[in-house]
Amino acid sequence: MKNAFAGCILIMSTACSSPSPQYLGVNASQQVVSGVRFDVYQLESKAQAIRLQGRLDSGRAGIRLAAIHAIEAATGCIVIRSSVEGDNEVINALLTCN
Repeated sequence: MKNAFAGCILIMSTACSSPSPQYLGVNASQQVVSGVRFDVYQLESKAQAIRLQGRLDSGRAGIRLAAIHAIEAATGCIVIRSSVEGDNEVINALLTCN
């Protein structure tokens, strides 16, 4: 019983992400950058990256940079660096798309 419960928690914690309400209904693009897995959501010139798995030795700065690269790979747009905000789990950014 104990192992089944632990397995359920593991599955629930790695199965999916929950974007902010404005991104509900938007399909996620999964990206892996430096061993860190993200779900990236894009809505016009805005994007959100949610870290699903992985850590970096460089801490918050490394996660932030990995999230920026994940957003750019998923969207084909350039992240406006001054717009990036969030924490180690959820990063929001504005985009410049051609």
